[in-house]
Amino acid sequence: MPYRDQATVQSWVEQFRLEEMLATSVSVLEKDFTAGPESGIVVVGLRTASTVTFIEPIIKDGTPTWVVTFEPRHEGFNLDAEGVAALSQDLATLARLCEFLQRKTDEALREKAESSSLS
Repeated sequence: MPYRDQATVQSWVEQFRLEEMLATSVSVLEKDFTAGPESGIVVVGLRTASTVTFIEPIIKDGTPTWVVTFEPRHEGFNLDAEGVAALSQDLATLARLCEFLQRKTDEALREKAESSSLS
């Protein structure tokens, strides 16, 4: 998937950041810390839960599909109504970011296919 590297994903996240008010922290890391076409894992910090959360594409039926992964927690946590509301907002932002990355990926693949067919 050479259309997607850390720099590309970072530019997509920056574009999303300009379009949305982000209350959460978002970082783009090199997947497995190896630069290349499979890099660009998106780590999202939730404000009221310390669960490690990241977005990455998996190949499903030959097509990249962005998914959200919530790493397991060792213990539970309690939130008051305000904390639950903040978590709800963070999860909604996470869903929109995942959808945005999917849309950008689909556009990049479509453009790549179109340029290949013109060659």
